[in-house]
Amino acid sequence: MPDKIDLLLIKTHQVKQVWVPLGLLYVARAALNMGAKVKLADLSLERDWQSALKTTLINYEPSLVGLGGMFEEFEGARDIIAIVNEMRPEAKVIVGGPFAASLTDEFLTETGASVVVLKEGETAIQDLLCHINSEKKLEDIAGIAYRKEGKVVYTQNRTLEDINAIPVPAWELLDLERYIESKDNSFGVSGLRVLSMSTSRGCPYSCIYCDKNIFGQKWRGRDPKNIVDEMLLLRDTYGINGVMFIDDIFDVNKNWVLSVIEEINKRKANMYWWCNSRVNHADLELYKKMHEAGCNYIGLGIEFGSKQMLDAVNKRATVEQAYKAVEIAHSAGLKVVGYYMLGMLHETREQICETIQFALASKIDTAGVSLVTPIKKTKLYDLALESGKISPQDPWWRTTRANAYLNLTDGVTHKELAYLHAKAYWMLFWTRPSRKFPRSFCKLMQHAFYLFKPLAGDKFISFIYWLDAIRRKLHLGLP
Repeated sequence: MPDKIDLLLIKTHQVKQVWVPLGLLYVARAALNMGAKVKLADLSLERDWQSALKTTLINYEPSLVGLGGMFEEFEGARDIIAIVNEMRPEAKVIVGGPFAASLTDEFLTETGASVVVLKEGETAIQDLLCHINSEKKLEDIAGIAYRKEGKVVYTQNRTLEDINAIPVPAWELLDLERYIESKDNSFGVSGLRVLSMSTSRGCPYSCIYCDKNIFGQKWRGRDPKNIVDEMLLLRDTYGINGVMFIDDIFDVNKNWVLSVIEEINKRKANMYWWCNSRVNHADLELYKKMHEAGCNYIGLGIEFGSKQMLDAVNKRATVEQAYKAVEIAHSAGLKVVGYYMLGMLHETREQICETIQFALASKIDTAGVSLVTPIKKTKLYDLALESGKISPQDPWWRTTRANAYLNLTDGVTHKELAYLHAKAYWMLFWTRPSRKFPRSFCKLMQHAFYLFKPLAGDKFISFIYWLDAIRRKLHLGLP
């Protein structure tokens, strides 16, 4: 590349939870390998994000700006793009990630973004860097959308990346100490230094609510040597001794998992790790080998305690398998986090309560509880449109973990759904009896929820996040 391009990658400010912007780090490495100058700004860490962004734009003067984020961050991204276009009108703004792939037209018609990357971003950013240097026409770049003469133009599809050709994330661009967590409650070990890693992309299942706009349905696992190389890089360079494999599903291919375990053991990684499985994949012997190789925690996408709901979303799993999977994981020495959804299309109050009761009875160690979002370009979105639960004009992305902006249920009010979500979050996450306090105390705290009933919904979840922020600042584990 004849001229070095100044690329600024931005993580939006809207979601204040701290997590490594892994997608941007992959894009950053691909750009660095092309000779670009790259800076990454995480506005979620800034108290005054507007001032931080303006200072960065003044000091860095980027010619190319890239944003990535989740669905609920659309409005935050729109605000960021407005500032970029005002201060650096000559800079092109590229948007990628889940919110861009789903809200493509909205980004190009409502925010002033120049280009939307529709799939994975590693080779796309390299092609766009060539375009900025007048080496490639925009219409010749696969897998993007852009505006031309007032219309949104989609180029040809881009093939999925060769996962073993994707370079290691540009970890050096971050102050990693701001992202490292102990995760002591997850791993059951004190004093760990934990970061996130990706070992595979894609999922072969077809749940109606799942967004596969970026990684697709084809599962692709990295070469085991490639994975352990990165684990050892994090261990030896940054003192990391725990990693969270954030893939949608880790154990699609049993032989691949065994190869990863063999590589971890052969090279004496001596690191703890965490991954996601599926209830119909639970395998005692495999889970035992994973545990012996350092896996302490496993996530199970259980979603519903209602057979009708599991069938409706094409989960291809049963309530009985969920109970059994938790037992198998515990028998192998693993702790379990169960993931649950509330507010599915045509779900009733009784079915929501069934899920909460199932979760409480299933002996999971902790839980993640989310409200259903009908993400554009998923089957759920199309079904919600057909049923009249939503309209194409609805800003569906405003639904968050704590706010059911769009209510897809049958006979459950917004207020009731917010209340049930707050109840599930308190009883399954914050006061779960598997916490470090005595079980009797945690049980008492579970029922203390009813004292907080006036705070249900957004206010209650904000209260929990406030408590958690204090805990983090004091470097305390969960109770």
